[in-house]
Amino acid sequence: MKNRVCTALGIEYPVVQGAMAWTSMAPLVAAVSAAGGLGVLGCGFMPGPVIEGQIAAIRSMTDKPFACNIFLDPGDQLEINCSTLEKVPVPAVYLDTLNLLDYDMAARIYDRMKATGAKVVAKVNCLQDGLVAEKAGADVIIAKGVEGGGHKARISGRVLLAELVESITSVPILASGGIYTPRQVAGVFVAGAEGFEMGTAFMTSEECPIHPNVKAKVISAIDDDIVSCGESTGEPSWQVRNALAERMLKIEADYPKAEAAKLIMQVSAGSLAKASRDGEVENEGAVLSGQVCGLITCVKTCRELIAGLCADAEAILQMPHSMGL
Repeated sequence: MKNRVCTALGIEYPVVQGAMAWTSMAPLVAAVSAAGGLGVLGCGFMPGPVIEGQIAAIRSMTDKPFACNIFLDPGDQLEINCSTLEKVPVPAVYLDTLNLLDYDMAARIYDRMKATGAKVVAKVNCLQDGLVAEKAGADVIIAKGVEGGGHKARISGRVLLAELVESITSVPILASGGIYTPRQVAGVFVAGAEGFEMGTAFMTSEECPIHPNVKAKVISAIDDDIVSCGESTGEPSWQVRNALAERMLKIEADYPKAEAAKLIMQVSAGSLAKASRDGEVENEGAVLSGQVCGLITCVKTCRELIAGLCADAEAILQMPHSMGL
């Protein structure tokens, strides 16, 4: 399945693992890359020395390409991430944004990372961001749909993918959001994608170091168990329904937006670590998952999720398909 994504990133399969705080740490990143995809270290708000330690750990486990993620939001953390990756260069840098992508900032940071020898993987949430990322020099663009986990996007993955592949030809596009089955993978390739990203799927993988309680919570969840929390903050995320999520939803229903945002920040502080690290998944821990959880019914290895999924999708693509007209 060598294509422009594989060529640009130096990987065997056109599969990228989503960046997930407290989840996509060295063991998962290395396992994904060793299996032929692109593992992505979820740097988030890590201090520089922690990022350096994680990079060293990844390199001790695999010699395959991997990436580190950066949020393109102005502030101290952006400079910490950039200066750290200049000090310790990596094969690819995965750049995300929660707001509309500013061209001047994107071009400046892309150039800065490219100067280290890194490829730039740009994750976008709308067509405008995709056009800005292309102009700023991205090597690969990921189209994140509203179905995807983590920070909630606004546009359907199918619609955004169609917009990007119709408007951008110089950069390969990957589909992201709600992907887990071979038919889904085959479908996004027919729709023009040249690769795909998965986050929740890798969260439940055998090699992921997240607490087993989180994996069990995701595997047992159905599609209707996924709720959007934190709308009042402007940075909502999908979560598996539990007591914490119910409290957050009630706050947003009962209080004005500004007040609700403050209360949400208070009750959710440290909640991701409480779940991912400590295994508290009912009352104080937040289990972040995309809408895909209803399709995930068991733990799989990264190799099964990459090579196996790609092989099954390729077999579907080779089958005759017709509308029978």
